Amino acid sequence: MRRVVSLFLPSWPTDRLRRRKGEPPRDEPLVTVAQEGSRRILASVDATARHLGLRPGLTVAHAQAMVPGLHIVEATPEEDATALTRLASWCLRYAPLVASDPPDGIWIDIAGAAHLFGGEAPLIEDLIGRLARNGIAASASVADAPGAAWAVARYGEIRVVSPGGLVEAGASLPVGALRLEPEVL
Repeated sequence: MRRVVSLFLPSWPTDRLRRRKGEPPRDEPLVTVAQEGSRRILASVDATARHLGLRPGLTVAHAQAMVPGLHIVEATPEEDATALTRLASWCLRYAPLVASDPPDGIWIDIAGAAHLFGGEAPLIEDLIGRLARNGIAASASVADAPGAAWAVARYGEIRVVSPGGLVEAGASLPVGALRLEPEVL
């Protein structure tokens, strides 16, 4: 039976920058910015910035007004994508079928591999733990279908959706978990 892990990296660009530069400290908010038309907007935010009310899409001016002392770095989506592909290759330690899911995820097909880690839950715990020890925030979920794993990893509380349990796992998730375009939502 197919079992797919969706690994979600909610602050991948800022985590990657911190790992590379070693700064700023984790208790200081860090964001990346990009040009959108005539506006400069937040492209990504770290956990500290998110906790302070910042989110992607806010203008830089608004963010700076909300959070004095905000650390701002220019977004580099190409570098983020390249690094995500390298991280996906690192995930081959968990299963032989792995693919990046830009801009903030990785797919891992663990069918036939989970027993090597003592089961699905220990595999996910090991994956998330290793990433956390390396300064990368992550959540993950495993399910029968990639879409269900994706939705639960980003919007749910559980890590292992039991085989055949997609309906129950998805029942409490918000509409945004359907991966529809924003205008459709």
